[in-house]
Amino acid sequence: MTTLTTLDNLETKVSFAELFQAEDFENLIRAVEVFADKAFKNKNSADWRELQFMLFEMNLCLMQNGYRLGTSYSLREWVIRDTIERIERQYQQQEYISSELKNLEVFMPWLKERISTHRVNHHPLFVLFDNDDLNSEEIRYFLANYRVNMQRFHLHVAAYSLIVPFEMREELYHNLYDEFGQGNFSQAHPNLFEPLMNSFGRPREDDINPETCHLLNTKINLCWFADGLHYGMGGMGALELAIPLQQRRVLAHLRRRGLSEEMVKFFVVHCELDEEHGEGWFNAGLPYIRTDEDFQKIFDGVMRMLEARAGVYDGILKGILSRRSQQQVKKS
Repeated sequence: MTTLTTLDNLETKVSFAELFQAEDFENLIRAVEVFADKAFKNKNSADWRELQFMLFEMNLCLMQNGYRLGTSYSLREWVIRDTIERIERQYQQQEYISSELKNLEVFMPWLKERISTHRVNHHPLFVLFDNDDLNSEEIRYFLANYRVNMQRFHLHVAAYSLIVPFEMREELYHNLYDEFGQGNFSQAHPNLFEPLMNSFGRPREDDINPETCHLLNTKINLCWFADGLHYGMGGMGALELAIPLQQRRVLAHLRRRGLSEEMVKFFVVHCELDEEHGEGWFNAGLPYIRTDEDFQKIFDGVMRMLEARAGVYDGILKGILSRRSQQQVKKS
């Protein structure tokens, strides 16, 4: 049985509790602004780490308990979410697309090329996979972080489907059908992943990196709470198009380790399906890309989501290299 990753054992709740104890909304907003500003100024800081874990915990509560309308918690949560999102946007690198690109026949090929050449698909972490330069514990650590977002991908698709036009939902529900094993629940993607995860050892709470939490938090903001459908279309479409470029290198390494095709089926399925899914997301959304603002929102969603995914790989690589360094010091 698949067990969802939680943060029950991580000591990241001090500021979270303090924020919810603010006496009024003016003080709450100010406290969050100060906290978020410090965090986004330095993504290597303890503040940024704590902020991502705090949002991750809020998002797990959302998935488990709903919006809790009519409670004081609900009001404060909206204020906290909105304030953090506003501050994060201030620190995002903004690239404006030219007027020549605001034509679908020109825009889509250009956008797919930008997705293909993004650093997420050429991350140095994959060089370790290419060179078979990873031990079993490092693979376990990689899979443990990968698992956090993989477990919940279908929830973002489902939530996003609630705000898109009726005709567009056909593609999203086709995606969900595939995610749930095309009618065979034992082949649902989270269920395919667990035997592979378990073959390297169980995930641990202290495996989870703040960058991993940031990707989930980004998906929530773009798919559940975004201003319209275009951010989610860009972000999720880009994720799906790009995933095979990354997972083929992971899959090749796992096969060279001698794992059976049944054991690596999760990655086989995604290498086969996700490019089709990405094309489907964009094709379904084409009729709704009409204004200059629509084009810009899609591009912003693409870049924001791919950077968040690349951040996951940054965190994993940093963790691997840090552990290797610590082991080297112990030996010397």
